[in-house]
Amino acid sequence: MSRKFLLLLTALVAMLLQACGTTDGLTKAEREAAVTRQVQEGLDTRHYTISVDWMKPLGGMSRHVNSNYELNVSGDQIDCYLPYVGEAYRLPYGGGKGLNFKGTIEDYSIVYLTSNRSHIEFTVNNGEDVYYFRIDVFNNGQSIIDIIARDRDAISFAGEMIFKN
Repeated sequence: MSRKFLLLLTALVAMLLQACGTTDGLTKAEREAAVTRQVQEGLDTRHYTISVDWMKPLGGMSRHVNSNYELNVSGDQIDCYLPYVGEAYRLPYGGGKGLNFKGTIEDYSIVYLTSNRSHIEFTVNNGEDVYYFRIDVFNNGQSIIDIIARDRDAISFAGEMIFKN
């Protein structure tokens, strides 16, 4: 009898904790507005991180990415940690950096295409290759990253803007 009671009590506590964790006193519309403000602030200050969970190589199938791959923009600096699958035309001995590098952003531009979508473009030269980034960010934080390199096949990623405290 006590085992059933303990099981019931555990289930009840788990449901209570889950309900408390998801109820932050905000309505759905207020939460969406808060996310939109965070996305806009990140874009305006050029300080944002996009966590990637899908990749689409040129001529290949979309693949789920199950690691902590990110693109971090901080002012005029970029920290790119993304997987690469595709053909490379010229590489340094040992394979090179791929899409794992830190660099300086050049020719950064942002255009607000619609009320819920922003389009960002910039170039990065990491000393090994020149990368042209095109990023579409939606107000809910969903993002699409297209990377075109001089010496590699193009590749696309999908993910979400994350907000670190």
